[in-house]
Amino acid sequence: MFRVSRTSGRPAILAIVYNDGGVASPFIADLGYRLRDSGAAVAGIVPYRSATPLDGKCSIEVEELASRFVLQLADEAGTHPFGCRVDPEAISEAAALISASLHKTPSVVIFNKFGKLEVAGGGLRETITEAIALGVPTIVGVPRRHLACWREFTQGIGEEAQVGSPRLYQWLAAHKIMIACDEEADDDYRSAAVRAAG
Repeated sequence: MFRVSRTSGRPAILAIVYNDGGVASPFIADLGYRLRDSGAAVAGIVPYRSATPLDGKCSIEVEELASRFVLQLADEAGTHPFGCRVDPEAISEAAALISASLHKTPSVVIFNKFGKLEVAGGGLRETITEAIALGVPTIVGVPRRHLACWREFTQGIGEEAQVGSPRLYQWLAAHKIMIACDEEADDDYRSAAVRAAG
């Protein structure tokens, strides 16, 4: 089991489970930015909300929410069989930024994806473990194809919600994490907040 040092009891872990990364990525980015705009102390990485579109299918930018650093995680790989090459230095920098933010006791941390690197034991897997061990409420985007590996990694103690599900707002409210709601989510969040308080 994870050893939790900041809080007692069951770690607060929520997987946002999805089939379509094209839908999940903007949803997770919007979640992170709305939390930060609401004044929540949020850490972690989400797809960067850029004013100008990037060139190339491998131009993957993420922002670490607490430090506001923007990182380029992948680039064109030329002859690489998968078409894109993840930059290991950028992954290491992202991990260091998140780790530093975690020690400032954020209210919540977001990881945009539990992907093939994390499944293989690399990527941001150790940083996710660190967040959970510190007792920071942790939200992670999990592709459905990696869900079995995620459940094994979290030892069955995580909760799950689909993209756009009211369950997300119930989870946030239960952990007293405030978010600026859009009109569609507002009623779900307020109802969840009332239930959590009562």
